Amino acid sequence: MIEAARWAPSPFNVQPWKLLIISDSESKNAISDLTELAIIEQFKDARFLDDNSRWIRFSEEEWMDEEDGILLSDHLKLPPPFDRDPTKVKPILKNAGFLSFLGHLKAGKIPAKEISAQVRNSPVLILIVMDHQRRPPGEGGQRWMWLGMGAMIQNLLLTASMLEIGVQFISAPIERAEDRKSLGEVVNMPSSCEVISLLRIGYAKQVDQKSVRLDPSEFVCYESF
Repeated sequence: MIEAARWAPSPFNVQPWKLLIISDSESKNAISDLTELAIIEQFKDARFLDDNSRWIRFSEEEWMDEEDGILLSDHLKLPPPFDRDPTKVKPILKNAGFLSFLGHLKAGKIPAKEISAQVRNSPVLILIVMDHQRRPPGEGGQRWMWLGMGAMIQNLLLTASMLEIGVQFISAPIERAEDRKSLGEVVNMPSSCEVISLLRIGYAKQVDQKSVRLDPSEFVCYESF
């Protein structure tokens, strides 16, 4: 996977990426704790809850029909009776921002514990950062760096898939600037670097995995938009 990342294209061949491979329990525990605290805070944020609810699909039929978003049951263990019929959660989450008051009552602790445990128990974490000292020339330099980072991450993901290694993005501890700063301090990140992504990886169980994608007619245009 590292070799695949090494050969990713980047403008002027600047290769602006750094990968931190984390398998030490102490470091994983620290990142897990940051993840838990971040999620608890996010559940207090009405805007964050509304943004998330827009992309949640409550049944496989809805997920296949919409061709986007995430299937709720794949990402969260729901309590009874919602575990038997996740669609019952839909009316509650339709205006999820109003639920932020529950976040102030510590309702976010349940998903925070579950997701932070996934980080703590991961065989390996990969923290991906961008080194601003390796910026290509021109006004578009920042844009080209992001394109290079995306290409490198895609190389990692494709190679992992080929090797039957599972990869999941861990977004909670890198959503906010203050959380990214805390994460950088945990791993002694150089000041020239910016946190881009955090991945947890491990060999995946052989299960029938489904996914959805937009039909090409919904995003491909010819000659003009």
